[in-house]
Amino acid sequence: MKSARKKIGASGATLVLTLHRVIPDDAMESCRSPHGMVIRESAFRSLLVYLSKNAVCVKPGDIDQPEGSSTRPRVLITFDDGWFDNLAIAAPLLAQFGMSACFFAVTNYAGRSQPFWPERALGLVRALHDSKSQISLRDLFSHLVDAEGTPLPAGPIKEEELLSWLKQFDPETISAAISDAERSISSPMTTRQPDPWERLMTWDEMHTLTRAGHTIGSHTATHALLTQLTSDEVASELLTSSTALEQHMVPEHTERHWIAYPNGFTDNRVRELTAKCGYHYGFTTVSGLWRKESEPLAIPRVNVWDGSVLSPEGTFDESYLEYTLFFRPLLAGSL
Repeated sequence: MKSARKKIGASGATLVLTLHRVIPDDAMESCRSPHGMVIRESAFRSLLVYLSKNAVCVKPGDIDQPEGSSTRPRVLITFDDGWFDNLAIAAPLLAQFGMSACFFAVTNYAGRSQPFWPERALGLVRALHDSKSQISLRDLFSHLVDAEGTPLPAGPIKEEELLSWLKQFDPETISAAISDAERSISSPMTTRQPDPWERLMTWDEMHTLTRAGHTIGSHTATHALLTQLTSDEVASELLTSSTALEQHMVPEHTERHWIAYPNGFTDNRVRELTAKCGYHYGFTTVSGLWRKESEPLAIPRVNVWDGSVLSPEGTFDESYLEYTLFFRPLLAGSL
């Protein structure tokens, strides 16, 4: 694994990390977000300790700087969605290590509590599990069928499978179905209470981040999956978000020409529209490495969560981390 790290360092390529939520260790049980987008505070600290010793963490504004050759890889840290815990938990730790990041915000939802449907959907799953109810997920979503007229599969279903199945429907349909399901199990069961961190930052809170040396970018206006929208709808999402950033944030501290595509969903049409709407850099969820001569609107990123840093026993494991950070992106990219 160390040879992969050194090879990436010598190449001058940039490794872009994606994080979402950083949760206090004692609040992990109440967190309703998908496991793949959550890292506990102690694991995040371990990640930063590792990066401070083994990588060069570049500031977002320095992504255009010449790529040097080094045994230490260039790493850019990014966060998606704009969760409040990014400010309360992640930012103080970043400050301790002198690191800065770009936080991609869903601009229409600034300050909103329970902003996204996946947390609500997984709250239902965990409530059913806690109560040992005989009600199944298929029962709760029985009126939803896919394009072929097929309902949710019967029997046990993994959380990731449920979310993937629901994503084929439009957000209004998903939200209404979840609201119906929540009402149907509200008695005698009680769904888990949302964790206190389940909200997005306000504009004032984002200003606090920029004053600390971080930058704010776009994650669209409403977190819409851009490849599922018409061209006019895509343009509206992009322009509404960049306009909001321009109006609410100090321009020199805002990467309003940067966008992280929600769920990483992008294609040639979306990228063409993104360029027309004035964006210079687009970040995906595809694993890999980025060189300056590569497509700036399709920058790969590596997702980092608890499972990237911790062993199955829950302890920091450098080999797990190096496999995620260096070995897999090296396989995915070409140097």
